[in-house]
Amino acid sequence: MKKIAALILLFAMSITFVSCSGNDGTPDGMQLVRGGEKIGYYMYAPEEWTVANLGEIATAYASNVDSSSISYVELPMPETTVDEYFRNGLLEFPVMPAVIENECGKTTFGNADEAYKYVFEHEYSGHKFRTMQIFTKYKDRFGIFTFNSMLENISSSEVYQYDFYSEKINSVIVNFKFVDKSGKDVIPSYEKDADGYMLVSDKSVAKYSLYLPETFTVDYSSGITSAHLDDGSSITLSSATATGVYVSEYWEARKAELETIAKNVTEIKINEPSALGSSKRAYSYEYTFVYNNTTYHVYQVLAVTTFNGFVFTYTATEENYSKHIEEILKIAEKVEL
Repeated sequence: MKKIAALILLFAMSITFVSCSGNDGTPDGMQLVRGGEKIGYYMYAPEEWTVANLGEIATAYASNVDSSSISYVELPMPETTVDEYFRNGLLEFPVMPAVIENECGKTTFGNADEAYKYVFEHEYSGHKFRTMQIFTKYKDRFGIFTFNSMLENISSSEVYQYDFYSEKINSVIVNFKFVDKSGKDVIPSYEKDADGYMLVSDKSVAKYSLYLPETFTVDYSSGITSAHLDDGSSITLSSATATGVYVSEYWEARKAELETIAKNVTEIKINEPSALGSSKRAYSYEYTFVYNNTTYHVYQVLAVTTFNGFVFTYTATEENYSKHIEEILKIAEKVEL
């Protein structure tokens, strides 16, 4: 699932989070994206980029106008060769990307023991992109670094965005540092409401309060909050990233984006008057889609208050959807906006 999340994340970089940097050996002109002995590496990005880490995925993007992004995530060591692993991953795209074979091969990546680079081109939402992925091995650990940018010119320069950032991305690669992992995971404690539901959202950055039963495990909590159940069913709540549009138009835009990475997007109920906590207006959407040969069932609420919009999403496989939907409706009712 982390591999899928890393791919999808390339196209979802419009939410701004708080960046982090400091006097910690950060190279000139760069900022720390994520680092420490607990996670086992240090990754840096250009100082003007926005850090948007999601769970165990370290990531940063250029701006809300320029979606160029970098990410790094560690995954289980593949049982196949790296080449087979990469090419099997391309099968997850609805349309097979074009691999730039002469730019693929063994490379270097920070202080990794081994690294293999692959470059491919693809289209998303009517735009052409080029993606570089570097598969890394450090001792018994395996990870994927991804740089994604448009093959278009969105500035006054004649250079495509992908090429425009080549020097900066090289600095990211050179300065990436693996270290041995140490330290124990800290189990967080959450304040609870009268029903024993945990307050899992981060009050310092979120514009809402999300309460979940103890059966949920929190993946990350920042401007967006995500959690999952043992069977993989998940819930997310975030501020809407589009403004100045009707809720129905927002849904059509999100549906179009989903259709670029999934198959058989099927609406069950759309634009149904609903509720999300104390929202001024809310509409629910129920739909299914197929991704990597698995059918997923989604219940989503798009809600607005006087000044903000919110997206509440429950996703489960078809066989698990009905098991939790009643609980999900109660969670939506408890949301404070």
